[in-house]
Amino acid sequence: MNKKLSSVLLFLTLLVTFSCNNLKKGVGLRGVFLEDDLMTLDGDTFNVGEKIGDSLFVIWDYPDKYEPNYLIRKKRNGFYYFQQKARSISSIDNTLRFVSMNGNEVYDTEKDSSFTILCDGSSCYLLYLGQLDGQPVFTNQDTICFSDGRCVALQNEAYCKAAAADGYVSLVMGARRLDVSLDTLHRFMRQYEETDSSIEKFSKSYYIQSRSEYENMKAGFYVDLDIPKGDSEADRAVREWMLKSIKDDAFSLLGYEQDIPLGKSATAKDMIATLDGYGTLWEKLCRNDYQVEDTLNLSLFGDMTVRKIADCDDYTTYRYNASLYEGGLHEMPRSYYITYDKRRHVFVNASKTIKPSMVKLFRKEVLKNMQKQYSDNFGDESVWNDYLRLVFSFHCPIVDLEGMDDVMSSMLVHQYACDEWSGWDSASMKPFTMDDFPLPHLAILPEGIVVTYHPYQIECFASGEFHPVVPFDSVSQCLSCEYHSQPKMLPKLEQFLKLKRR
Repeated sequence: MNKKLSSVLLFLTLLVTFSCNNLKKGVGLRGVFLEDDLMTLDGDTFNVGEKIGDSLFVIWDYPDKYEPNYLIRKKRNGFYYFQQKARSISSIDNTLRFVSMNGNEVYDTEKDSSFTILCDGSSCYLLYLGQLDGQPVFTNQDTICFSDGRCVALQNEAYCKAAAADGYVSLVMGARRLDVSLDTLHRFMRQYEETDSSIEKFSKSYYIQSRSEYENMKAGFYVDLDIPKGDSEADRAVREWMLKSIKDDAFSLLGYEQDIPLGKSATAKDMIATLDGYGTLWEKLCRNDYQVEDTLNLSLFGDMTVRKIADCDDYTTYRYNASLYEGGLHEMPRSYYITYDKRRHVFVNASKTIKPSMVKLFRKEVLKNMQKQYSDNFGDESVWNDYLRLVFSFHCPIVDLEGMDDVMSSMLVHQYACDEWSGWDSASMKPFTMDDFPLPHLAILPEGIVVTYHPYQIECFASGEFHPVVPFDSVSQCLSCEYHSQPKMLPKLEQFLKLKRR
């Protein structure tokens, strides 16, 4: 009996193998869905990996033979027709016409033809941006690729998406955005970075190096900084803030952020020397806490980037970007802007910049602009009151707080070292209102006032950060100090693209 059963199973396996590999174009197959991810074609069973639109399906051999992939189309007569076979096949965002194959090939379902692009889609993500002179343009959010082989590389923190106007794309980096035509991007000639004599570019890795075969870790921190070199009050204040922010983030990974004193930053040279000292100290503390005899196995790291964004007679603004990993499924990235007002000799925040009697009006303008960003990101035209209910109550735990001690309650607060999000030390079931919704990380950009909300504060992690920018003219009456648009410092194309370094 066992021998007979084995023969039957072998026959079925061979039947499936040969029938799958012999799918032929032009031959209609009867398809029956057994489950959402399982179907038969003329009796042969396939896994359904993805549905593209109403008629295209990516399938592979049942039960778990993930390669090769097959693209099939359901036609109006109800039959399924084989289109393409490849190592991998996946949809391309923002289009139903083009399909990604093998990472760097694109299949045109209308013309039944394929072509190669230099934009690697092996990460399983490609975005269709539109057409230039009748030819499609794509991006993998690292590079924008044109069908003629021309490519434009994006800055690490930048990404792009299709704009509302045909033939245009939106380049986005944090709070800043620039709509540019595909033709302008195609004609862009890679150039050298402009040298800013007022800052020192400094980057260095302070990751621990393995001492033996028994050490396997990714532990330490990395910095990539624009350090002001001058001796003005603003330069000294920015250096001190920058050093403290890096110190707090780096040593928070080890739980020592409150114990490490702030080092010297009177000059750029002093600050770099302090960072070197922090790197040495970080390794000593890490080995003391985590090394067992000659073994160190650990993933604990952080990368910090600081960029100068704008500088004028009235103020200077920088952007801080950090990504920390302390275990779990993913890193915790966050960024924010900070402004030093040269006239008032202070770092800008909401309490120092918004008139007390006008805070509620300003808050409403922030929320209106944030709703626009939300709708733009997710294509969801949310109702105003529904949106307010979402952001006002997102922080409220879904668990019962009754009987929970302060330690457990504090773990439910999405507080970051860089801001005082809610002012609470423990979780609260009380939603925010228009009278108390926080305005963290308020800063000045040439195009308006920006505030920043980190992951988990008003939305889930996958939604990312929100940087609503409120135009000056819509809140000028709310400001206790005059700020206005700076046309010469508005976003420029080269700020979103990778340039050559001298």
